[in-house]
Amino acid sequence: MEITLHALAALLSYLVGSVPSALIAARLAGRPDPRTVGTRNAGSTNVALTVGPVAGIAVLVADLLKGVICGLAGLTIGGPALGDGCALAAVAGQIAPVFAGFRGGKGAATTLGGYIGVAPALAIIGLASWGLGLLVIRRAVLSTVTAIVALAVVSVVLEQHAILGIGAAVLTLVAHRNDLAAWRRGQMPSIRDALRDNRRR
Repeated sequence: MEITLHALAALLSYLVGSVPSALIAARLAGRPDPRTVGTRNAGSTNVALTVGPVAGIAVLVADLLKGVICGLAGLTIGGPALGDGCALAAVAGQIAPVFAGFRGGKGAATTLGGYIGVAPALAIIGLASWGLGLLVIRRAVLSTVTAIVALAVVSVVLEQHAILGIGAAVLTLVAHRNDLAAWRRGQMPSIRDALRDNRRR
């Protein structure tokens, strides 16, 4: 019974993560599918740039809440391991949503939400790492990837929520593989360039 309950919690978390908040926001505003315009990412940043800042904030909050709710629910039902598993399931749903043809966002906001739900202190460390990376690297995508991978290292060293740490790092690297390839080719734009390019589209 316990195994069934845990599996059901993980499945429901994936379905919650699969709710295509970016697509819903764009449709409500009468704008194109965010996967076809701008950066072609179903995430809050692209929605903010192609639909509007209010829509972008709404998507950010929705994606954060996916991770918070699922992680916290899992933690309450089955402890840290299930909390980590449910948070990861929500991130997987955000990246590969069953309700949107398995083409979703990059999972960063939902990952942060998952950390907030199961380990707020790690979430603060992750935000601090992201902010520092943004100042130094000046590449939002690279700063995000670096922060999440760094959190994986911290979680393993501290032996706290390593399942979430390692799993989120793997999902992040997979979701951002094209961005990382562009960075290796020297083709990843800076934040200023990305904003300029999106205004021109």
